Amino acid sequence: MRIAALLTLLAMAFVTGCSSVSVNSSQSKQLVTTQAPISSGYLISTQPKMQAMAHWDQLADKVAKNCGTSLDHFFPQDDVRVYVAPMGTTPFAKVYREALLTRLIDYGVPIAFEPEGAAVLEVNLELVTHRRVLDKTSKGSRRALDPGFRQRKNNAGLYEPVPLVSEESGYFDAPTPDSEVQINSALVHQGAYLYRDSSIFYVSGPDWAHYRLQAPQGAVELKRYSLVN
Repeated sequence: MRIAALLTLLAMAFVTGCSSVSVNSSQSKQLVTTQAPISSGYLISTQPKMQAMAHWDQLADKVAKNCGTSLDHFFPQDDVRVYVAPMGTTPFAKVYREALLTRLIDYGVPIAFEPEGAAVLEVNLELVTHRRVLDKTSKGSRRALDPGFRQRKNNAGLYEPVPLVSEESGYFDAPTPDSEVQINSALVHQGAYLYRDSSIFYVSGPDWAHYRLQAPQGAVELKRYSLVN
C-alpha cells in the first residue's frame, strides 16, 4: 500500500512538473517510507576497457611502481627482493607476469627467482558477465528520483517537490560491454600485505579466453587403454 502511494506521488510529479503536492491527513503517514529502496542510477562515470596488450602493460607499470614505493616505505634500509608468482597459462597470465618483471626492474626493484625469503607478488582475477536490464525511452533518457531524496513537508503542510534527475537509459554511441574483469595484485611479505591493487575493466565477451581457460565445447571422446601380458 505504501509503495503504491509513493508511486502515485511520483506520477503526479511527472505531470505537474515537480510542483508541490497536496495530500490529505490519511496519506500523510503513507508517503514518507517505502518497504524497499527505489531503483536509481549513479552519477555518470567512465571505466576503461582492456582490448590491447598495451593496456596490460599499463596496469603492470602502475602495480610495479607502487610495489617499489611500498618496499621503500616498509624496508628503507633492507634490500628485499620480489618474487612474481606464476599466474597460469592464459595469454593474460603469461604476458602480464612478463610485463610485471620488466616494470619492476625498471623501478629498481630486485627480482628473486625463488619465493623463500622474498616478498611475493600474487595476482588473481575474477570475471563477471551481467545480464543488464536498462530502462530505455525513445529519447534515450528518463526522469528518475534523486538518489539523495527524502520525503518531507514544508511549513505550509505540503509535500516538497520531488527532485528528479535526468538519467541515461543506455543509448550511447557504443554499447556498454556486459563483461568485466577484476584484476587483484598483492605484495605479501612475512604474512602481511605490503600493497594491494584491485582494478576493474570492461572486456569483450569473445576475449574471455585471454583471461580464463575455457572448458571444451561439445562432446569429448574418451578412450580407455589397459595393459595386458
